[in-house]
Amino acid sequence: MGFKNLIRSTARFFGYDVMSLAYSQDYIYDRYLRTALNRYNISTVLDIGANIGGYGELLRSIGYVGEIHSFEPCSAPYEKLVRLASGDNLWVTHKLGLSDKVGQAEINVMAGSELNSLLSPAESSERMSVVGRELISLSSLDALDIPIDWSKTFVKIDTQGHDRTVINGGLDRLKTVPLLQTEVSFLPIYQNMPSYHDSLALLADVGFDVLGMFPVSRDDAGRVREFDCLCLNRRFIR
Repeated sequence: MGFKNLIRSTARFFGYDVMSLAYSQDYIYDRYLRTALNRYNISTVLDIGANIGGYGELLRSIGYVGEIHSFEPCSAPYEKLVRLASGDNLWVTHKLGLSDKVGQAEINVMAGSELNSLLSPAESSERMSVVGRELISLSSLDALDIPIDWSKTFVKIDTQGHDRTVINGGLDRLKTVPLLQTEVSFLPIYQNMPSYHDSLALLADVGFDVLGMFPVSRDDAGRVREFDCLCLNRRFIR
């Protein structure tokens, strides 16, 4: 048995797997994200749809040391987000949702807070059940007034079916942003969600090309429900 095979077999015996560094950097989200943030000199991340702060934790865990602006409109998860970010001077929280306009709207509060959405659920499950509604404040990307360098900003959007509307509310700002991430749905879990065809067409129209697509969740049959789609602004190709 060769040395590499010995390492692989030993790792599998203990419940682990071994892969090449090159493969992991291309196909494992955390590793690819770290590479992309470094390559495009990202100093600010807009974490839109932050929930309780898991994405901010991920950013810190992969070595990102820049500024994070986390946007979460719902009261219960926002309180947890504030507690999590409180010890980090470069992590700013905003009790605000993003859309295509400034105003207010009622959001569906789900049993699973990470599934809270301005859209109604398209399926029934324990975590997808609506347990209440909350009036939230909304802004658009184009209306945001925060002191950041947009040319070094990564915009991550995770708004449970509302991503297309967020993008439409930031068409001017997004022209100056190098990296954008949005969810692309193959099996919609909310009513009136855009199809993956529509989402990819919108990204292309706005000027973004796909760097990678990473599965977020699967159904019981193993089909991918949605992907995190990480994109590069063509204006930043060098």
